[in-house]
Amino acid sequence: MGNNKYRMAHNMLNNPSDAKQFVYRRGISKMIKGIYQAAAGLLAESKAHEVRANNLANVSTVGYKKDTPFFKLLVAADGNGGVDGAKDPQDASCVSIGGTAIDFSQGGLRHTGNPLDLTIEGSGFFAVQMPNQEAYTRAGNFRLSPEGKLTDQSGYPVLGLQGELVIPAGGVVEIDSNGEVFVDRASVGSLKIVDFEDKSVLRKAGNNLFVNESSVASPIAAKSAEVNQGFLEMSNSNVIEEMVSMIDGMRHFESHQKAIQSMLSDSIGKMISTLPHLQ
Repeated sequence: MGNNKYRMAHNMLNNPSDAKQFVYRRGISKMIKGIYQAAAGLLAESKAHEVRANNLANVSTVGYKKDTPFFKLLVAADGNGGVDGAKDPQDASCVSIGGTAIDFSQGGLRHTGNPLDLTIEGSGFFAVQMPNQEAYTRAGNFRLSPEGKLTDQSGYPVLGLQGELVIPAGGVVEIDSNGEVFVDRASVGSLKIVDFEDKSVLRKAGNNLFVNESSVASPIAAKSAEVNQGFLEMSNSNVIEEMVSMIDGMRHFESHQKAIQSMLSDSIGKMISTLPHLQ
């Protein structure tokens, strides 16, 4: 490897045209790398913008949990299979969206007076039965099916400790802070309220439902959850915070855009002007 570098330097000293071509190729390479880095930044900010826009669109959605985008630094693999530039972040290839994290912080409460509207104060989830698996939600805007089953807005049965909850029609429904359901003061079951020690195992499944992606982590009985009847938990997405994040993201987007325009207008122009001198 050292001999190759020595021969390259020796050839350039004895042949100035080779030196010019080498400088030209290095300039092209750096320019392409710079454009690639800026374009990757554009793509990352574009994806982050979509996440924030979705949060903004769900500020009034019952039980919605906002997503927070996070970025990762990508570095180029060198010819030896190692990582080139790992010691200096400025040598990194680009920045990319690393993914999104769900913010499970509690949203504000809204009083409705509806006996089937429920909230959980503290950490925990209502359990509902999807066709193929159990799912979990913080959206407590429940209703009764024609068969008297307590369901969510998608029609999935809300689970009790003994299975699906059936509420007799026409009675007065009362639900205490522990989740026990009474109809005309007679107990008909208790809500199944669960929690997870590590909530990162939960994935959004649409309609404000979460499913457990882990084959190891299982739901446990919620320890500090308190049920409130006649209230709904609203979205934890904040309009002002999301707008500020979107404006900040647009500034970053524009800076990447200007960087690409600058490289295309200046660098390429200078390199084209050197072409006639490359003999």
